[in-house]
Amino acid sequence: MIRHTIATLLMLGLWSAPLAAQENPFKNFSQFKNVVSGVDFYAANRQLVTPFEKPIAEVSERMKTLLGDNLAKGAIFILSSLEQKDTFYEPRVLKLGYGWVITSLTAEARTQETIARMKAQSGGELPAEQIQRLQSRVKEMGSAADAGMARMAAPQMAFAILQAVFATDREFRSARIEDMARSPLPDWLDIGIASYGAGSRGNIAFLQQHLEETFSLEDVLMIARPFVAPSADGSGGGAFMVRMGGQPPDAAAGGAQPPAGAAAGQVAVQSGGGQRQGGGQGGGGGAGRGGGARALPKDQQDRLLFDTQAATFFAYLVQQAGLEKVKGLIEHCREGKDSGAYVTREDVLGPDFSKIENDWRDYVKTLKPEAPQEIRIRTNPERPGNP
Repeated sequence: MIRHTIATLLMLGLWSAPLAAQENPFKNFSQFKNVVSGVDFYAANRQLVTPFEKPIAEVSERMKTLLGDNLAKGAIFILSSLEQKDTFYEPRVLKLGYGWVITSLTAEARTQETIARMKAQSGGELPAEQIQRLQSRVKEMGSAADAGMARMAAPQMAFAILQAVFATDREFRSARIEDMARSPLPDWLDIGIASYGAGSRGNIAFLQQHLEETFSLEDVLMIARPFVAPSADGSGGGAFMVRMGGQPPDAAAGGAQPPAGAAAGQVAVQSGGGQRQGGGQGGGGGAGRGGGARALPKDQQDRLLFDTQAATFFAYLVQQAGLEKVKGLIEHCREGKDSGAYVTREDVLGPDFSKIENDWRDYVKTLKPEAPQEIRIRTNPERPGNP
């Protein structure tokens, strides 16, 4: 009788319907649900997800500490081939009910992208040894590349959660993940929350080298995040890489060498595959100070200083005033009120802003810079209409 019923359901197509409803809608990906609470992963295999688990779980917990437990559910797509990248379509993902989505390209996918771009530029095939050299670099990077990929996803997730929580009247767009204009909070607070969520205080070594060139801290709490001008090719910003620790990029691997005279611990910046030279200073800096300033154009240095000032001041505020006061600040600013007025309350940091700034500077001097690593920074989020 049971077999007869199953056969009848199969003929009518009713038996397969509930199974089909549970299938992963993305044929080039396997779905891994709730690997981290509130986060689904899509990847070619489970091994690719493993490096993300700890950093993403930590971001989730920190953001819940500040914003509450009911964070929007999100999805992370790990793209390990150009085929996967070509089939990924963000609006389709959001229709599944996710509040946010971010993507992460593996080293293998980035290499495929590089090879495809080089072929297009050369108008033909590349020498086999050149392709082999590029592919061998991926194998050499191994687990370090996977860890770096996961580390880069942490701040992206923090910004994505901010956008999902504070820009509920606008459809989520990962291309505008760092667009501060989408949030009702002041720019410094967006940066501070995201940095706290990602477990980072910014580029401490750079800030310590340029403490005399920073913006006034009172201004940081009021002004918009500095704009980074489009690159020379006319594209809207893009990304630049900050390499700390004094180890120059590997010239054999196609990296640019740091500027002549750059000391250990200074900053080398690459953009679009080459070294970006410039004589820019920070918000109040003078030419030639700090050595490393010569490697960064002014707009990029302003952005880097602003972001690290915001991140370290937020961390300082948490340390001095406590999380409850910081959560009160977030609600205060969410209502459109001035963050400076809250910070200078007697029960927060006190009314003397000169003392607040001096104490923050002393705090910055005590911080230990992170271990040398490469940090890729999006100089401008893409906006509608940009290619």
